[in-house]
Amino acid sequence: MAKLFAKVLDYMEAEKWKFEIIEGESILRFHFKTRTGRLLCFGDVDESKHFVVFYSWFPVTAQPEKVFDVAEFVTRANRGLSIGNFELDFDNGEVCYKTSLDIEGGELSHKMLDNLLRANLSTCERYFKGLMEVLFGDRHPAEVIYDVEHPDPKTLDEEELFGDSEVEDYLEERDDDGDFRRN
Repeated sequence: MAKLFAKVLDYMEAEKWKFEIIEGESILRFHFKTRTGRLLCFGDVDESKHFVVFYSWFPVTAQPEKVFDVAEFVTRANRGLSIGNFELDFDNGEVCYKTSLDIEGGELSHKMLDNLLRANLSTCERYFKGLMEVLFGDRHPAEVIYDVEHPDPKTLDEEELFGDSEVEDYLEERDDDGDFRRN
């Protein structure tokens, strides 16, 4: 087994993630439940390019009449993101979030993988509800993004109010299916 993929597998096992390896590939598949919905996630390793990538696919697709609204939503969301980006497939309406690392010349660590995956999942958690509002509501994407990025402190729970502490509990609890979920 290749070196980077072995490290990703070691990380997933150490953190007690339930996952499966895609046969014949350096790709693993797992699920994650946010407060709003369930994500299908993949860890993809390209040994020749020294890349590690995590993808989280949202469980809905943009219908043709909503594709441009979703495109505006993901473009506006991507503008302020430091780690990763949203992607939209214009042909089928699928939306995912991607975080990646180029490890060439370095050494992949448990902490680097932890930071990469947590950045992915916490960003999906943050924007999930807004994406649903754009897909199934009548609000303008700019208005939704503003609300996501400037939440009203009166409507936030203590964890959200005080910053990134929300990602600390991601791996603490699994549901009946063995998928990880938000506490």
